Amino acid sequence: MTRSEIFQLIERERNRQSELFGSEWDANNRPNDWIAKVVHYIGETIQKSSPMDRDEFEKSFIKAAAVIVAALEYSDHMVEKKYLSTNSDI
Repeated sequence: MTRSEIFQLIERERNRQSELFGSEWDANNRPNDWIAKVVHYIGETIQKSSPMDRDEFEKSFIKAAAVIVAALEYSDHMVEKKYLSTNSDI
């Protein structure tokens, strides 16, 4: 799978997530809420038997990546709410 294909899958998943009921509440999430969501999707792969199924592995990581994108989309909002500081550079 190419990087371009991966990004397309992440974007498709992000669009799907944003259309889900309750996504309008995403603006209320704090950093720890976003982290918990990412850990949930990554944790799905850990719970599977060994060896892990490639499709399930990729699906969980794409979901987690889309949640990370959502968190980044809301980072300005979290700064405004003072949930995040702006003291460091990336």
